[in-house]
Amino acid sequence: MPDIKVTPLGAGQDVGRSCILVSIGGKNIMLDCGMHMGYNDDRRFPDFSYVTQNGRLTEFLDCVIISHFHLDHCGALPYMSEMVGYDGPIYMTHPTKAICPILLEDFRKITVDKKGETNFFTSQMIKDCMKKVVPLNLHQTVQVDEELEIKAYYAGHVLGAAMFQIKVGSESVVYTGDYNMTPDRHLGAAWIDKCRPDLLISESTYATTIRDSKRCRERDFLKKVHETVERGGKGENESESPHLLLHRVDGESQSLLQALHHLDQSEDPQDLRTKKHV
Repeated sequence: MPDIKVTPLGAGQDVGRSCILVSIGGKNIMLDCGMHMGYNDDRRFPDFSYVTQNGRLTEFLDCVIISHFHLDHCGALPYMSEMVGYDGPIYMTHPTKAICPILLEDFRKITVDKKGETNFFTSQMIKDCMKKVVPLNLHQTVQVDEELEIKAYYAGHVLGAAMFQIKVGSESVVYTGDYNMTPDRHLGAAWIDKCRPDLLISESTYATTIRDSKRCRERDFLKKVHETVERGGKGENESESPHLLLHRVDGESQSLLQALHHLDQSEDPQDLRTKKHV
């Protein structure tokens, strides 16, 4: 039986601050390095003191892998690399590398510039952190060293999201990060080679939740949009102000925009046709 040790440094029993330390074949790999959005103190970051009480993390970690750009999976990265101290390789896909610093800087502005919080990373730290990133392609096998290799697979979820297979000799682990098995207008379903890892670490946020199908949710959303446009943008009560649709800017927003565009272009008279209101 392979001797694989898994230590959640965050997100072990809640959503946010995803960070898992895996020890396999004498190698130590950090899977994600997220931030908990529900805290405004040091609890927002993973507990790096478990790795080392003193000194930098570099000598204790062989590599860091980031599954996607959501802050609960990458938000603590500059804090870990620049404030705690890590100079080793950080692996992520090309789209994740492109989007990650934008979200990190946006959150830094909110936290530091607007709220005035301290003990937080700076803009320069974000830039220095991203210099340590080694981007990789899907299905590309990367040899981290003579014994450790990793391979990224398509995870759906958001642009650039990846699942990772980690191999050390004959031992292997698959880490899914956040993934989606239901294709939508924006992204396809997750896919991975047929394999038999010694350990599978999987997202389980909605594991016990039964949700309506995406098609049903999209239909209900478009129906509400149609009814609102028919009222000239007003709510059901005429005294209400015009409605605004607020949503975070990520893959889900792009799916909604594509659905609205499809509806606006439809030839069905029951579909949304009043372009002057859109």
